[in-house]
Amino acid sequence: MISRRPRGLYAQLFVRDANAAAEFYTKAFGAAELFRNTLPDGTVLFIEMAIGDGRLLLSEETPSLNALAPPTVGGTPVLLHLEVDDVDALAESAVSAGAKVDMPVEEMFWGERYGVFSDPFGHRWAISTAREQLTPDEIARRSPPSV
Repeated sequence: MISRRPRGLYAQLFVRDANAAAEFYTKAFGAAELFRNTLPDGTVLFIEMAIGDGRLLLSEETPSLNALAPPTVGGTPVLLHLEVDDVDALAESAVSAGAKVDMPVEEMFWGERYGVFSDPFGHRWAISTAREQLTPDEIARRSPPSV
């Protein structure tokens, strides 16, 4: 059997409303829906979305399968990282779509313009644009004393 998806790592996010999440990710991050698998009762098994060169799977929360959304478990320990050409434009798009700013976009000592946001479904996103290719020694020299 031939897989229709490229091999590699996929993030699968569980949300309470997959349709609303797909709409948010489209508006916030320019995601494109590639495939939708819906069960006969209307439950979204998954929506495959492309964000840049990456893939994201969105699934409805299903407690009977221990597939729980962040609000159900009290938050998330996961930070998804999205690297883009224009982090400032993406940050504006994400906030306009309903994301909450956890850390404003700013220049970072490791050579990226970087910020962190929470989406309306409880998932956290870091977004960045690479500015410089630094060696580990250069990063260490630039690092603030408290890091």
